[in-house]
Amino acid sequence: MDKCPFDPPRAANNEHWDFIGALSISSLYLSKNQTYRGYSLLIFDARHVEWLDQLSAEEWSAFALDLSTAHRAICEAMRPDHMNVELLGNVIKHLHWHIVPRYRSDPRWGGPIWTTAQADMLVTELPAPEQQKLVEQIRTALLASQA
Repeated sequence: MDKCPFDPPRAANNEHWDFIGALSISSLYLSKNQTYRGYSLLIFDARHVEWLDQLSAEEWSAFALDLSTAHRAICEAMRPDHMNVELLGNVIKHLHWHIVPRYRSDPRWGGPIWTTAQADMLVTELPAPEQQKLVEQIRTALLASQA
């Protein structure tokens, strides 16, 4: 098996994401694809795991609490009209949540974002200063929600 790109240790920043912050058992990253402003990934850190049923009860509880904390922080920072949270694992087989703020103005409002092939999905990359500003906004909200 090839090395999983989500296995720890992973790069804090790369062509796919920027590190926002570490939580109890996972880390939050802002996706470089900002078609859905604030779109983030919450990646399980403890080890390589593909399915929720591979977690102990304590790990599942901690991961769920991390998701709640990340969700709250992204809502606070981004003020979306709605939020989608998805656990897919179809492409990268490592336990991670997609946290997708949704806005009435977004390109797929009212429907799921995953209805086209990955290669056909709209990709919107922000200028580096704007991307970093979003990272800082969410990081500030994340730190406040952990206090």
